[in-house]
Amino acid sequence: MAEKIKRTGYVSEIDQFLRDFDKNRAQFPDSRLKEIEKHKKIFAKRDGVVDETKDLIWKDF
Repeated sequence: MAEKIKRTGYVSEIDQFLRDFDKNRAQFPDSRLKEIEKHKKIFAKRDGVVDETKDLIWKDF
């Protein structure tokens, strides 16, 4: 019988360092800000409700 995987919430030292580093930063580089904005747009499109309209291309199907 297979053992169940136990999730402990372990965070490595480097991951904890990076989280703390991000929390304490006063400014982010422009490239990072652009990435953040890009992902916000993606998440909004993915998670937002969309009203579907029928396209003319599919009317005969």
